[in-house]
Amino acid sequence: RKTSYITFDKGGEWKRITPPKKTSKGDEIACHVNEGCSLHLHGRTSSGRVPFYSSESSAGIIIASGNVGDELEMRDDEVNTYFSRDAGL
Repeated sequence: RKTSYITFDKGGEWKRITPPKKTSKGDEIACHVNEGCSLHLHGRTSSGRVPFYSSESSAGIIIASGNVGDELEMRDDEVNTYFSRDAGL
């Protein structure tokens, strides 16, 4: 079981990634971190998946592939692309 976490203080504290509230079509996403559901992102170790992208010159902008749920999914029909303008806050 693989689960994604994020840190904003160089590894001092790690938290599950808060999922988006709505889909790109405006439908609500019923997923809450306090219920064990979060956003999971594919990294460089995920076989066949594109890793997440960010740049120091574009502070806060992140583009990544992954899924919302209780663990990281590998099935194509479960993977989506996510975009953040606030570094995942």
